[in-house]
Amino acid sequence: MSDIPWEQVDAVIARWAPRGRAGLLPCLEEVQSITGWLSPEVSRRIAEGLKVPLADVFGVITFYGLLYDRPVGRFVVRVCDDVSCFINGSREIVDACRSYLGVEPGETTPDGLFTLETHPCLGRCERAPFMMVNELEFGPITPQDVPRILEEVRKSGAGQEEEGV
Repeated sequence: MSDIPWEQVDAVIARWAPRGRAGLLPCLEEVQSITGWLSPEVSRRIAEGLKVPLADVFGVITFYGLLYDRPVGRFVVRVCDDVSCFINGSREIVDACRSYLGVEPGETTPDGLFTLETHPCLGRCERAPFMMVNELEFGPITPQDVPRILEEVRKSGAGQEEEGV
């Protein structure tokens, strides 16, 4: 595939190759940060470079919710829906995201900018309800905060980490 930056991918694989299986998860995370998702071609290259079975690579990708075996938007919106977030209004946060983005959880906007997801736990119960956009953290938030947050992310291309809104 011509749009994969193989030189960058191979450099990451080479850095993690001495660790073998122990380097698999960090290698996958770093490669995904370059490619956006882990295609079958990229996954095969990682398996060969780290000398691990391809089934192990696919197993790790499908186990970890922050690794993708399909294309996702430039910005992945993750809304925590575990108990703490749920009782503090995560359903309403998801509804606000649906309304603003026009997609359901698991879908990507037609322009390819946003993918909406729900996650069973993002590890920020003390900030419930909690949402992430890529690595940026937002919480506690209200449904009224969602359009502003997503518009700021869209305009800036990154946004700023927030401790609360």
